[in-house]
Amino acid sequence: MNKKILILSISLLFLAGIASAQELEAGKPTILPDSPFYFLKEWNRQIQSFFTFNSLSKAELKEKFADEKLIELKEMVEQEKNQERIEKAIRNYQNEMESAKKATEKIRERAESNEKVEDFLDKFIQHQALHQEILQKLEEQVPEQAMEKIRETREAHLEKFGEVMMHLESQERIQERLEKNLQETFGNELKSLRNVEILNELEEKVPTEAKEAVRRAQETSLNEFKEKMEELPLQSQERIQDSISNMTQMIEKMEVNPETKEVLIQTKNRIMERVGQEK
Repeated sequence: MNKKILILSISLLFLAGIASAQELEAGKPTILPDSPFYFLKEWNRQIQSFFTFNSLSKAELKEKFADEKLIELKEMVEQEKNQERIEKAIRNYQNEMESAKKATEKIRERAESNEKVEDFLDKFIQHQALHQEILQKLEEQVPEQAMEKIRETREAHLEKFGEVMMHLESQERIQERLEKNLQETFGNELKSLRNVEILNELEEKVPTEAKEAVRRAQETSLNEFKEKMEELPLQSQERIQDSISNMTQMIEKMEVNPETKEVLIQTKNRIMERVGQEK
């Protein structure tokens, strides 16, 4: 991954906050991959998977396991486990994501023709955005070698994100689907800027036929960012003033076209000018 994107990602995480285990519907793990009893947890997952026959239910279950293994990795990092154990947790998560992708490929219906598949895809997009948030945050908390592995995992995750979306959704509805679910994922005033970044990264990973839809979704998020920031009440503007004042450096690092950068910088300047006038 380009270093500029990495730096921006870390900065935006400071502004937007980090997804919690509760948001992923995965509770705080009591047994971690370095526990001698972890094999029992894995056995239980294997048994659940074995007795789940419906392709959609199987994919939902695998996504749940991927959530759990990401939270296990997060917990391992926060407990400052040694690098070998953290790398084991990374591999567990990578393997589960691959398993989830394979399970999703077996779903024959598409979102446009099956309401249950539509609900699954909505939840999938929201959770994958949260996975990106968590993985980005973890990159700044681990030693360099482990950071590289997490970075590689995040890139592979984006590719799977795009592949699953293309498998379940029609090309014509990708933009609408992304916009809807990214709006529901992040609750901070700066979420539209965060959406621009995620979509920018996703655009690099999706097949050519989907790039235009992702690009249009970026434009929508950019316009929303501009409108919401200019409409913020003074109290909210003052609350995030420090974050806004640091935006120029972040925007300059964004791998987006010059027109997009110019809109972001102009928006930031107008907000700072308004805050200054109101004081």
